[in-house]
Amino acid sequence: MSLNRLFWLISVALMLILLALTARIVSSEWGEYRRGARSVETVRVVQLIMIAMEKTSIERGPSNALMGGEIADLPQLSQKLQAARAQTDQSIAILLNALRADADVRYAPAIRNIEYVKAALEPARSNVDRQVEVPRSQRSSDEVSVAVSGMIDLIPPFVTAVADLTSIAIQSDPELLDGLTGMRVASSLREYAGQVGSKFTAPIVTQRPLTKDEVIEIGKLYGRIEQLRSLLNIQMRAYRNNPAYNAALSDLDAQYFGKGLPILGQLLQVGLISGGYELTTAELAARYVPPMASILRLRDVILADLIRDAEIRNRHARNYLIATVVMATVAVIFFFVLMYLVRQRVLAPILRATTLVTGLAVDNHEVEIPQARYQDEIGDMLRALQVLKARSLERISLAGEREMLIQQLQVSSNTDFLTGVLNRRAFFAHSEQQLAVAQRYKRNLALVLLDIDHFKRINDSYGHLAGDSILRNAVQLIAQLLRKVDILARYGGEEFIILLPEADLEQALVVAEKLRATLASHTIAAEDGSPISITASFGVSALVGTANLDHMIRLADEALYVAKNNGRNQVVRAS
Repeated sequence: MSLNRLFWLISVALMLILLALTARIVSSEWGEYRRGARSVETVRVVQLIMIAMEKTSIERGPSNALMGGEIADLPQLSQKLQAARAQTDQSIAILLNALRADADVRYAPAIRNIEYVKAALEPARSNVDRQVEVPRSQRSSDEVSVAVSGMIDLIPPFVTAVADLTSIAIQSDPELLDGLTGMRVASSLREYAGQVGSKFTAPIVTQRPLTKDEVIEIGKLYGRIEQLRSLLNIQMRAYRNNPAYNAALSDLDAQYFGKGLPILGQLLQVGLISGGYELTTAELAARYVPPMASILRLRDVILADLIRDAEIRNRHARNYLIATVVMATVAVIFFFVLMYLVRQRVLAPILRATTLVTGLAVDNHEVEIPQARYQDEIGDMLRALQVLKARSLERISLAGEREMLIQQLQVSSNTDFLTGVLNRRAFFAHSEQQLAVAQRYKRNLALVLLDIDHFKRINDSYGHLAGDSILRNAVQLIAQLLRKVDILARYGGEEFIILLPEADLEQALVVAEKLRATLASHTIAAEDGSPISITASFGVSALVGTANLDHMIRLADEALYVAKNNGRNQVVRAS
């Protein structure tokens, strides 16, 4: 696997790991933020349930007052009851809208309980209305008790809904446990306080003593109220340093336990003895209900503190989420920048260096070595490669010059320095190869030997420079008439030899004659400008059987000798 591919595989793997860890951390912080937001929303819904329960419980006050009120007070009491009922209906409608607006399926049991309360309100109110229509002197204590109990029975579904929603909120934020428990204790305390007051409605309406069962129920409610007050001390220890809570708790002790509950104690004493209470239910509500407001104030203080702390934790969770997202983004960007820097400053130079080193190994220097921009190890390597390349180029240059010199030496050793054609040694080297091929494959091979006529006379008459010029011009004329495969060489002073592959004796005679005629028809200018005519004599031989090159040359030389003896400027074939 190449280093480049390995780098990308490792980069992708690290990126996937980084993204997975980042997604896990962001998901965790997002879940924490959503749970915090959910806990705040749930606490607000719990508040709405408690408000609806409070309004339903408060409605019992005007109801009880109306059932035991004087005729003169009925219009005013009826008006108060209608206002209380409107507030109850409004609080339940707001609660149901809030529950149904949330898509959390865990709210379904609470919705069913509140819908049950909404449906049960009408029958309970109808019982109260029927008692109001009956003259006070004709009202039955049992029927009044049933009407009162009908309104009290609306509270347990609220309590169940509060328990369900409280459990959901605590699951989202366990730190809500103490505060929500305190709220439930305060709400229960308010409800039991209302119930114990309602227990006196029927006796006051009928002006009778308390029954044994009523005394027992009142005693039980007293006990629960005392337990709930003690539970506040135990459960709300975390709030001991909260000034608002301590002030509300002191107000509770002063108002309800100091003023409200003693009123019921006095009525209890009267109910145990005679039943002459000397007050109406409306008067009881006017004296007993206001101190109960201290219980709600305590609940609201706990609720406000609870929501404030939950919102603070939720903001912290949101800030942590934002910080996590920012840090994750920075980490991803940093990773990409790091990979880019590693790629550009480490891997890419190494890959280029590998290409350069490989190229230098095979003498390929086309790749340009980049300039080192940094004073680091990679820069040192690039500078070293530049030196290596320079030395390699120098070595190649020296090798090329050596090869050129060798070639020049070879050409010089094989070439006649004057005419530029092959010399005698090179002719034999090339001709032996052609002879071997012709003999092996039974091919024709001919040889022409020619000599410039009266060349010594030309040298004597015109000088050696003119003689050299004649030889060079004669070679040019001869070379123009030969094929590329033909071999032309200088055999002696003014003597030249030609080997004709793939040519028999007759073809060689034709070539020789053409050469003779060409030389005879041309003149060569001497140094003084005077024309010099030249001729040449030719001896031609051909390969026969297994004859060697020396034999062919000897035959051609004999024929050349005959041509010269017969008057020169002629072609003679070997016998």
